[in-house]
Amino acid sequence: MNSFLWYRDQRHLRIGDVARYRIEYRAKDFNETEIFLRIKNLEKTPLRAIHLLNGPFILYSHVVPCNFDHKKPFRADDPLSNPEILFKNAIKPGQTFNVKLSLNGNSLKRVDNDGSKIYSWECDIISQIVLNKKATVLYDFMIGDNIHSMRRLNRSVLTSLTKGDMNMQFNNPRDDELTETLSISSNPNLMVNFKLTEDIWNLEPRDPNLPMHLVIVTHGLFSNLTADMLYLRDQLLSLDQNIVVSGYRGNAGRTEKGIHKLGVGVSFHVTNIIDSFKKSGMLIEKISFVAHSLGGPVQLYALKHILLVKGNDYFKRNNIQLEHFICLASPMLGIISEMSLWVSWFLDLGTLGKTGRDLTLLKKLPLIKHEKNDNKRDGFKPILETLPDEPVQSVLKAFKLRTVYANAFNDGIVPLRTSSLLYLDWAAMGDVSALRSHPEQLNDRTHRDNSSIGSTETNALGHDVGAVPYDSLSFEMSQRKSGKFTADNSFNEGIAESLTLDKLRQAKSVRRKKWYSKISAKGSETSLLDDEESDLPDYDEDASYYIPPKASAVESALSTLLCPVPSRSYINEPSKRSLVIFHDRFYHFNHIPQDTTPAVGTFKRLIRSREWKLEKQVKIARKYHSYGLNWRKVLVYLPPDAHNNIIVRRRFANGYGWGVIDHLLDQIFAEPKLTAKI
Repeated sequence: MNSFLWYRDQRHLRIGDVARYRIEYRAKDFNETEIFLRIKNLEKTPLRAIHLLNGPFILYSHVVPCNFDHKKPFRADDPLSNPEILFKNAIKPGQTFNVKLSLNGNSLKRVDNDGSKIYSWECDIISQIVLNKKATVLYDFMIGDNIHSMRRLNRSVLTSLTKGDMNMQFNNPRDDELTETLSISSNPNLMVNFKLTEDIWNLEPRDPNLPMHLVIVTHGLFSNLTADMLYLRDQLLSLDQNIVVSGYRGNAGRTEKGIHKLGVGVSFHVTNIIDSFKKSGMLIEKISFVAHSLGGPVQLYALKHILLVKGNDYFKRNNIQLEHFICLASPMLGIISEMSLWVSWFLDLGTLGKTGRDLTLLKKLPLIKHEKNDNKRDGFKPILETLPDEPVQSVLKAFKLRTVYANAFNDGIVPLRTSSLLYLDWAAMGDVSALRSHPEQLNDRTHRDNSSIGSTETNALGHDVGAVPYDSLSFEMSQRKSGKFTADNSFNEGIAESLTLDKLRQAKSVRRKKWYSKISAKGSETSLLDDEESDLPDYDEDASYYIPPKASAVESALSTLLCPVPSRSYINEPSKRSLVIFHDRFYHFNHIPQDTTPAVGTFKRLIRSREWKLEKQVKIARKYHSYGLNWRKVLVYLPPDAHNNIIVRRRFANGYGWGVIDHLLDQIFAEPKLTAKI
């Protein structure tokens, strides 16, 4: 190995793979100020043009000094030449990521007795492959003291590729002269601790002699566990608790298989882990479930399958307390009402496989050999409609706390209506529609107080809890024509053309309010209500509701591909970040009004399938708010790509969601000061 190159490693990464390097350097020469790190994507450059077929064959990487804490201000010595916290969201084939590792207070880990200083950094390299389970991406990792010489090492490779030499193979990077020196440090002052995916996601508790809290995390559509849920896993393990974080890896690259198949895989994974810990003599005291996006209904189906196969008292028999059930931006009610007609049509055709049909509430063939249905007709109902039935109702009630996080803005993939389980206290929130143009209002205490933002104790004001409306003029018009809404005398076919724009808006507002009054429930300050307290207030024509604008699914998809990344000031200065939580309340639905929606005939379902599915969502939402099922609902404002930001899919590229994960840890897992009154 060359004298300027101290460490080199080359590896293939598959879907969901993560390579983590912990670097420690002992500086005995006080004149040393920096060393260098270099990462190169060794895949062939022409793959950039066709990467969507099997890839993308790109990498994400970040390098962080050991003293960085996103909750504390960070000061780089020379931020213009070296920000010190560096990340690259897309290292494409043939591209490189060069990093200067500064030897300063930000990276100083300790000082030994002999006066030598130990500096430390952490580098993650993550595969961005989405669908193909067989595809791999090869990278070259180097550490040394001369970046110019390190660049020349693989310049000949880049030159050959640009000249069209497509016969060069990197399938076996160790079958060359570097075989004996790869992954070995040639500098006695440099130590590199390497972990691959299996090492990072191990099941070793902090103290095997103490009772454990098992946390099962579940990923969403076109996602994977080990890479996309990595930040959540790392943050959960940072708590001063005996936590073990795990999840099912087998769903990566096959999320189109349907909620049933995905959930069954998760259920077997959970029971296998519990059995494994029991055999080893370790005690699981509590279990929690945390899911993102599609993972919400998947983890709930996994619970259902466990109870059907193992018995309703499975967790009780094993002395495991059900602690937290958490969903982040999950389509618990399906997504059909928020999608445009052509998008939903493609989903109905099975563009996303069985999962797409599940999310659009299409009927299914009964799975007799998998499920025991007392009512044979339930076997034909959409899976999301039957999911909240027993035994799921009972197991949800057994959880200490049930929480949903919902994006109010910038999420056209899983919009607010379905991720919030429909019912919200809009009157208590005030004008949240202005947050899109003025997000700094979240930092304004006066605005928060006036809008009841940040209240985490209860739905104390007793406002009506209204359903998030399907805000479509075409839907309202069809409802009016079908006789479901009684329009004002001023709104009729004869004089519609003469209405001014203001009157049109006023008429639309009235219809919207009537929609709220039709499906609304009353919140309470206490967990128990007497029967005489169950009366709903009359429809208030003067009530004001400010509804966030619907996000576009196309815009959300583009935001995922062209992810807006946090600024340098956002990363370094916690005081510069806007708050992300603007509504946090406990909803106590002990009394839900009767469903007055008339039955819809078969013919009308065919010509009004969209409205029928919307009514189906209301029916599903009522099941989730049955007697004894209280929910904590947290509404979030995040910039685009909000759907991935809410889970912090990549630590820095999706850093806008740090506040959400902090809230989840501080307010839910870390025994918050304010507890639910349930």
